[in-house]
Amino acid sequence: MRHVILLIIAALFVACGTSETKKEETKKAAKPTHYGRNIDNMVRIVTYDVYNQKIADGMGVYVAPDIVVTPFEFIKGAFSAKANKMDSKQVINVFGFVAYDIDNNLVALRIGKRIQNINPIDTVDAQPTDTLYTLDSKKGKTLRTTYTADTKMTAGAALFDTDGNTAALADGEGNLIDATKIRAIASRLGDGHENIYDLRLKTNKVYPSYKTISGFKIMTTMGDITIRLYNETPEYRDNFIKLVSDNFYDSLLVHRVLQNYLIQTGAADSKYAKKDDVVGWQGPGYKIPMHLVDGIFHKRGVVSASKLPSDHNSSNRSDGSQFFIVSGRKFNDTELNEIEKDYGKRFTAAQREAYKTVGGAPYLDGDYTIFGEVVSGMDIVDKIAAVELIGDRPKTDIRVKDIVMLKR
Repeated sequence: MRHVILLIIAALFVACGTSETKKEETKKAAKPTHYGRNIDNMVRIVTYDVYNQKIADGMGVYVAPDIVVTPFEFIKGAFSAKANKMDSKQVINVFGFVAYDIDNNLVALRIGKRIQNINPIDTVDAQPTDTLYTLDSKKGKTLRTTYTADTKMTAGAALFDTDGNTAALADGEGNLIDATKIRAIASRLGDGHENIYDLRLKTNKVYPSYKTISGFKIMTTMGDITIRLYNETPEYRDNFIKLVSDNFYDSLLVHRVLQNYLIQTGAADSKYAKKDDVVGWQGPGYKIPMHLVDGIFHKRGVVSASKLPSDHNSSNRSDGSQFFIVSGRKFNDTELNEIEKDYGKRFTAAQREAYKTVGGAPYLDGDYTIFGEVVSGMDIVDKIAAVELIGDRPKTDIRVKDIVMLKR
């Protein structure tokens, strides 16, 4: 009997030991202990436009002592960026980009904070069915991520495998950028860097030729306005084609109206603007040099590029996306003479005739780039130019629903 009791106790001891071992193994699998190492390999990134207005927050992961990788689409269009470690508010300079991969949606940035122990990058493609982990920096924990196609994550947020290696980045839309792509861009790092502002020009998209386009229909919530662009200002023409192709103007407000004078749209910060938000300070992240053309002036119906006042725009360049359409009014010779005297201008006979019979905004001549004109829908322009305002913003929101390219 004594032997039997001893055997039972031994069996229970072994069973308990096995149970405890399994619990420990399960605990370790469910909660990896690599949080501290991973948090040191990540940075928070904030992007800014040309007016130093914040655009978006994102994240990045180190692949070299001073190189961080993040989604290309997050950085493209930004004028500048700043970073900070996840556990610090100290600002880190982002000097520029070292490499980019449009097809795989990645860019490598050189930043002003070096680290020594780079987190390994997994050698296997990460799949949504894998066991992946993300970090909760607020709680200081490593969390298992149930990843689906609808998962929304901060652009550039890193996901890790069970060994704590970087397995993927999130692109902010619920898509995985797997480790093999991160490893590929990490293998192409150079010694120098370029300004991230130049990324706005990097694309593998083929845009339509201006030769195939006869005009553009601007579809607003108050009606349609059709314009054509001038070939005399090709950089503005081609930029507009690119923005329309990228659906940049969709849902933007007609955010500024000067009654019976002009209507203005194209501000990126107006897309989700609330009633009391101040808008009109954000474009696509770049500006375009002025291009004045003899014989083209601010008669009624022209399309002209907006720009900030000189105290915010020392280079005197046009905004990359904002434009206005002149509704204007008619002027007599006495008024035109006064404008010439007050503004130091000299109107030609053709200008005088147009301003007296068609109307326009003669005091703008020589100060803004004109790159197109309305061919139909001036009645819609006039309706918008006469709406009730709060300041210079329409009291009731007016939006550009879409801009459609008209083929030849």
